[in-house]
Amino acid sequence: EAQTLGLRAVALTDRDGVPGIVRAWAKARALGVKLLTGSEVTLHDGTTLTLLAMNRAGYASLCRLVTAGRLRSPKGQCRVGWGEVAAHADGLLALWGGRKALLTAEEGPEAALAGTLKEAFGDRLYALMARHSTAAETVHEARLVERAGRLGLPLVAGVEVLYHTPTRRPLQDVLTCIREGVTLRTAGSKTRPNHLHALP
Repeated sequence: EAQTLGLRAVALTDRDGVPGIVRAWAKARALGVKLLTGSEVTLHDGTTLTLLAMNRAGYASLCRLVTAGRLRSPKGQCRVGWGEVAAHADGLLALWGGRKALLTAEEGPEAALAGTLKEAFGDRLYALMARHSTAAETVHEARLVERAGRLGLPLVAGVEVLYHTPTRRPLQDVLTCIREGVTLRTAGSKTRPNHLHALP
């Protein structure tokens, strides 16, 4: 679909692993689309960090990190520590933002965490800002921009793409409910609030 839309590159960031990368890489190569490999990893505190492999060393770092997290987590889950992320930063680019992470980064532990990540990733650490037309985005973006500036992090814009066309949203919601062990009626904020998670 990315090739049909004329996109020259697309990043595939499966959650807490890289299970779809081999088939995606082969297809992207056949279609002439540049594939960026990565993963959205979940931290012990429930926040997420998107990691993109810049080279083979980065892919190896990413695989080692998610393997360590999966081996000690309950089946189907993966949790890693901030220190582990820093220790596996070689060859990786980090997009920090997510639903909770950078928004609490003022003084104290979060500022220290930002220092740890900056030391590990250097100029490969960015604050991620994604728009999906939700009511809270205006406030969220203002806080993100202010705190990224305070921490000295450059901003990068992105979109969380969960399906190639808006008509696939119902399937995405059902799969989310299966993963979370809830019903559509009781899912609440576990599913996305609108259908704007498709390719642009």
